[in-house]
Amino acid sequence: MFIWLVASLPLCVLGIKIPLQPHGGLQSMTGYSGEISVGSPPQRFQVVFDTGSSDMWVVSSHCPSRACGQHRQYHAHASHSHQALGGMYHDSNRSNGTVEVRYGAGRVRAWLGRDVVRLGPVVLPHQVLGQAVRLSHGFAGSSFDGIFGLGLSTAHALPPFQSLIQRGAIDDAVFAMYFQSGGGELDLGTIDTSRYLANSLVYTPLASDRTWLVRITHVADGHIGNRLAIVDSGTTLMIVSPKDARRIHARIAGAVENGDSTWSIPCHAIVPPLKIVMQGDIVVWLPGAAFVLAPFANSDMCLSGISGQVLDGEATWILGNTFMKQFYTVFDYGRRRIGFGIAVPDPVYSKGL
Repeated sequence: MFIWLVASLPLCVLGIKIPLQPHGGLQSMTGYSGEISVGSPPQRFQVVFDTGSSDMWVVSSHCPSRACGQHRQYHAHASHSHQALGGMYHDSNRSNGTVEVRYGAGRVRAWLGRDVVRLGPVVLPHQVLGQAVRLSHGFAGSSFDGIFGLGLSTAHALPPFQSLIQRGAIDDAVFAMYFQSGGGELDLGTIDTSRYLANSLVYTPLASDRTWLVRITHVADGHIGNRLAIVDSGTTLMIVSPKDARRIHARIAGAVENGDSTWSIPCHAIVPPLKIVMQGDIVVWLPGAAFVLAPFANSDMCLSGISGQVLDGEATWILGNTFMKQFYTVFDYGRRRIGFGIAVPDPVYSKGL
């Protein structure tokens, strides 16, 4: 017989490093996920650490859809620390302890509960999470088992990163992300100075208290100015407005629209870097290589890393993984700012898929 004990006192650590692995998707585009465990005894899951959302959920064993059967499933009845929640929240998306979350890939419907969540050495003993009982078709074929929201909103429940802060489990209210083609890292409570070029880390203030939103004052050579952009680790491409996408791709000889919001560019095109100026006169350069993604079958054309879409809400751009791979990105919750340092390639993570 095993007895699982959950520490009730805060465990303060200087920092937590979570290894991340790539997971494929449309046209071999890539996102990143890492391991957590839920319950007592622990059940392991691969989750996307998503700065574009605040909810946390894993696939439930009660989900009947075929999409759910492709994932590890959370068996709440097997966890003696699980506590079901009902009637705690009252808004248009919640009823009797159920939540529906909308993403770009589709919708998730989940039952709410509390359980032990572990990230490396840190334990969150009473974290609110969803047990997904319905997944949209857009999640079919994905290799991750859930979402770990790192967003700022507290409308639904206390986000897990804020739980870490509230419990004093990390030394500083900051986290950072390092993405390369073959994997990456999430640093919680600390910054890894070896992951970016010395003296290259620059900060821009947040443009919102609700999301990881920054203000772009202008983009050189594109006649583009005054844009709001979410820095979103849960989105693969860099998404701009359709008009801005046309302006940016006009700089690339042979670029063509695909008719589905994406663009194609010649795989061997000489793509000039894109100069992006953010609030505070912070300058970041997006190298031309960031535009060139996977080649199409039997073609000398490649998918562009920039897509043109009309977005809801105040943001007009999303700086997704194709942008973030160029930088060590620091999310400084305590100082309400985001930092970008030029990423130093690591052979361990720089291998192609």
